[in-house]
Amino acid sequence: MPRRGGALPVSDAAVLGCADAFARGVPHDRLDRLRSRTPVVWQDGDAAERPGAWAVLRYADVEHALTRPQLFLPEGDGVLHGPLAHEEHDGSGRHSVLSGKQGGYGGTSAWTGTGRGDPDTMPDDEPGRAPIDMDPPMAAMLDRIPSDEAVDFVRQVARDLPETLRNTLAGGLYALLRHPDRYAALRAGRADERLIDSAVEEMLRWWTPVLQVRRQVRRATEVAGVPLLAGERVALWLVSANHDAEVYREPGRFMPERFAHGARPHLCFGFGGRACLGARLARVHLRAFLVALLERPVLAQPAGEPVMSRSSARHGFERLPIRWNG
Repeated sequence: MPRRGGALPVSDAAVLGCADAFARGVPHDRLDRLRSRTPVVWQDGDAAERPGAWAVLRYADVEHALTRPQLFLPEGDGVLHGPLAHEEHDGSGRHSVLSGKQGGYGGTSAWTGTGRGDPDTMPDDEPGRAPIDMDPPMAAMLDRIPSDEAVDFVRQVARDLPETLRNTLAGGLYALLRHPDRYAALRAGRADERLIDSAVEEMLRWWTPVLQVRRQVRRATEVAGVPLLAGERVALWLVSANHDAEVYREPGRFMPERFAHGARPHLCFGFGGRACLGARLARVHLRAFLVALLERPVLAQPAGEPVMSRSSARHGFERLPIRWNG
């Protein structure tokens, strides 16, 4: 750890590089304390042997770094983050993203497989899959859930999707499962396009499929009073920024109407020229999934304990058992 100010006792700061601490969900209580006491704190290298970095936790500071690529440069880390891909037309007027050879993730591959920008997420575990449809048949996907038995949403229902897109849908579904009153209200108000659009953004904010992204400091600067030297690394904690109570009222609550009432944009996809190219794809899939789910005559419900991914970089499930309620 660099010998400068900005570090907290290891009891809270150590969780940032510890995948085991995320095995039961994001430790929001720890992030809340870190954000309020020392919003820029040293994060030791993790079990994947990534180098240490200055963890940036507040919304304002994360936004500051994301919008200044001249100061905070996206960097590769030698990890493969999914197949490279390119967009093509399939003759029907729809776009699809076709997988290519394996390559480093660049700003988008977590969602689409394309390679440009920065290594923001974990490897895609199923390379060489079929094209990703920009007009996704989500109703057909939900047909994989039988009417009379439980299934694992991750491995049986959304199995064909890239990992981060699969995590996005699973996280959106989990928001509804955890908030059945909001689920019922959304179903009753599903004709309200503005509410549906807001619910999609709130699912992304509440869940935040990519927990943190890495940048390298290009020249000496400071964030929240902590000096950063050229060549040092920062970890921008998107999930912490998206749960910053200074920006979002009751950030732990899933409030589908939040973004219809003028909430500030969440930080899941970055900004400007370095924004994730897969943002549109993620939103298209999540919205189509939500609409298909709300149009079902029955509600989804939990069918057992979910198993979270053991990762401090991606936010997903190893298993999410569900069933229809009738």
